[in-house]
Amino acid sequence: MSSRAIRFPEVSISADEVLPGNRKIFWVIFVSILILTPTLIYGVPSNRDLFNHFRFALPFYDSLRSGHLYPAWLAESNSGYGDPSFRFYPPALYYLLALARTLIGNWYAATLLTFVVVSVLAGLGMYFWTRSFLSEAGSMWAAILYTLAPYHVNQLYQSFMIAEYAGAALLPFAFGFVERVCRHRRMRDVAGLAATYALLVLTHLPLAVIGSIALLLYALVRIEKPHRIATLRQLAAAVALGLAASAIYWTRMVMELRWIGINNVAPDASVDYRLNFLFSTFSPVNLNVWWMNILTGLTFLLFVPALALLGRSARRQFSAELKPVAILALMSLFMAVPLSYPLWKILTPLQQTQFPWRWLTVFSMAGSVLTAATLPRWLGNTFEIRNATRLLVFGAVAISVSFTLAHSVREAQYRNPQQFESDLQSVRGTSSVNYWVPIWASATPRMMNSEVETGSRPVKINLWESEHRRFEVAAGNPIDARVRTFYYPHWVATSSGRVLSTRPDRDGALLISLPADVVSVDLEFREPQRGRYAALLSAMSCLFIVGLTVPILAKGKQ
Repeated sequence: MSSRAIRFPEVSISADEVLPGNRKIFWVIFVSILILTPTLIYGVPSNRDLFNHFRFALPFYDSLRSGHLYPAWLAESNSGYGDPSFRFYPPALYYLLALARTLIGNWYAATLLTFVVVSVLAGLGMYFWTRSFLSEAGSMWAAILYTLAPYHVNQLYQSFMIAEYAGAALLPFAFGFVERVCRHRRMRDVAGLAATYALLVLTHLPLAVIGSIALLLYALVRIEKPHRIATLRQLAAAVALGLAASAIYWTRMVMELRWIGINNVAPDASVDYRLNFLFSTFSPVNLNVWWMNILTGLTFLLFVPALALLGRSARRQFSAELKPVAILALMSLFMAVPLSYPLWKILTPLQQTQFPWRWLTVFSMAGSVLTAATLPRWLGNTFEIRNATRLLVFGAVAISVSFTLAHSVREAQYRNPQQFESDLQSVRGTSSVNYWVPIWASATPRMMNSEVETGSRPVKINLWESEHRRFEVAAGNPIDARVRTFYYPHWVATSSGRVLSTRPDRDGALLISLPADVVSVDLEFREPQRGRYAALLSAMSCLFIVGLTVPILAKGKQ
């Protein structure tokens, strides 16, 4: 297909003037930003997840400014009792938000900039993946279709699943590097896969679990038989490097999972994977599944042009290149419906992704590729299909895009700058999601009038920071001082070099046993030794990944 076939007459800027010789990439970037126009005009889309993300992002930014390069304790939540969610939720998105906030100076503009960066990355990722086996025009259409995919748009506008939205921007790059490792077995592609996989783990854990399964299947189908062993070695090395580079996060998360509630304390049925399969119900009582069923139907309409691949001539032309993608599409759809329940029952980590319909991210990617492979030929009618059939096909695509824009986008609840800043002020100190509350703690701990309660013994607060506190207590009867902080095993209280005994109160508050004499208590959140080893491993792995991209170190492997 010629580049002249794609025209946006209302745009006065020439693509060739902006990116000479790379007009297709220009349109990918243009559409990736164009889909965000409502956010730039009306404001930040609002949903419950908006407040959850910024309940996390604001103190994360504050901790970075105070010198904690990787914060360990969210001190202001739960009315000052804090929670360990920094230790369990992947941090990459919050580093990006903090960087944008530092560069721009306010949260509203920083959030919009983050949207733009993530949306453009998603488009470029799809272009990067598909350029190995599609034409420039086909890759451009794959990126544009993914940008317009109903579930992908819904992630931002209706659900505000911004971390998943960011993960969905990284996943196409992972597929792109798997494709390149299978084709060329170059060390720089191994490095690219390792880096992308590490970022995916550090951005959105459910999508990292889903993506790992999808990438494995894609690789097994895509590997060329004469080089199977060598390719598998390189893919395994890339995954191992990616895990090592992200070890600073996942090691402490895995080791401490038993200390938090997850969904076992005051369980929420709405996040039970067994109740969130596509087409498991058509009743609006389960609003999640009901809405996702609609988005799935719209996704099918968007990908109707891919049905041309069922034709005999099209199968001969495309089967070799698109077979892995077609299998990926079928597998991702299968994993989202009740038929896959036995696999979910066996794969325990998959259950923690909560929503089988998250597989729509992978289905949207694969469907975009399959449709893009045929779309230039539909437009040129090289399939020699009757005009009435072509009209029905493009009508289905138009219905999908129109419904997505009319409902997911137009009906979103937007927050203007003033409303957004007001929201940020109100979210500070609010209660945690039950997932992050320690299992020995109450979601509604007793209110305290001061930071430390010591009965009749006077107390003086000398320092009160997120991960370090210091206070003095006058002489009196031995007592357990109650601190307005949830007990966690890494809180260590010392006095004159002597470790003081600590334990949780009935509602989870930290109790420190004090002797009868005057005591100066130093309370510090101490990272265990394994955390330092994990940080060292991550640093060394990152350096090694960078080293693999240096031509002189990868000589003979290119």
